[in-house]
Amino acid sequence: MTRKPDQLTHQAGCPAQSFSQQIKDELNMQSGSERNCQLAELAVALACAHRQSSSEIVLTTANPSYAGLVARLVLERYHVAPELVAGKETLSIVLAPEDLVGRIRQDLADQLDIDVLEGPFWLAPDKVKHCTKAILRAAFLASGSIRDPIKAYHLEFDLRREDVAIWLGQFLAALDIRSGLVRRHGHVVVYIKEGQQIADFLLHGGAHQSLLAFESLRVEKEMRNSVNRVVNCDSANSTRIAHTAARQLELLHFLEKSGLFGALPEELAAAGRARLENPDLSLKELGETLEPPLGKSGMNHRLKKLELFAQDQMEKERKHHND
Repeated sequence: MTRKPDQLTHQAGCPAQSFSQQIKDELNMQSGSERNCQLAELAVALACAHRQSSSEIVLTTANPSYAGLVARLVLERYHVAPELVAGKETLSIVLAPEDLVGRIRQDLADQLDIDVLEGPFWLAPDKVKHCTKAILRAAFLASGSIRDPIKAYHLEFDLRREDVAIWLGQFLAALDIRSGLVRRHGHVVVYIKEGQQIADFLLHGGAHQSLLAFESLRVEKEMRNSVNRVVNCDSANSTRIAHTAARQLELLHFLEKSGLFGALPEELAAAGRARLENPDLSLKELGETLEPPLGKSGMNHRLKKLELFAQDQMEKERKHHND
């Protein structure tokens, strides 16, 4: 039996993780080793920060692993351990005092030609040529989430700065990943709503295990939708056949009671008898009962003529009674 993505990491005695958390756990284990990629990752993380000033940068996350990642990057590069402040459901990484913020800003300006605090935010492609995984990873860990793919395809980045949102949308577009932008509760949200586009994001971001789980679920979902469409189509066809047959039977019974069958040409009478004897058959199946067999369109043509003849006779009888 195929396990759904949100069940893939479930262990006995432990609640199943959300698919969003599974992606973050996978991405969190893939820190880049190149200097520029580490800087690009840090730049994106800081651009998504909860609070920014020249003396303090505060990143808030519900993901302790991500907090550890940022703290480790800062410690390795600047030999200063950030302060970690635990909230009720979140963890804040506080980069202070002012000299640390200044050193980070200067480092990013020297290496990537960017001021992470003063927009517009922009990472020059030539500076981060081989850092796609690191950038997408940092963006998703800092501000991303994905809905349960069983319910809907929807991945988004909840950002506080419009310049960062615009840059991220353009960065995704350069990877042929289509995204949209909407404002929500004072934030700017970049979103991806197509299954293939989400799969492409996971591929470029290096979340290969999550991608396999997502694609497996997507195939299962598409197959289920296809089956539902076929069942609905068959049901609609069955209903249409039943209504048509009921209408034809009513008219044919009228012809029988009125003694008008004898006035019919033999081919029409044969078609009428076939319908009376086989009320549940489709036109194609009805045609196959005749000798010689008749195709669907031919059978339809004969029954239409019968209906018109019967309706005409019923109208004449109604007028006769009225007179």
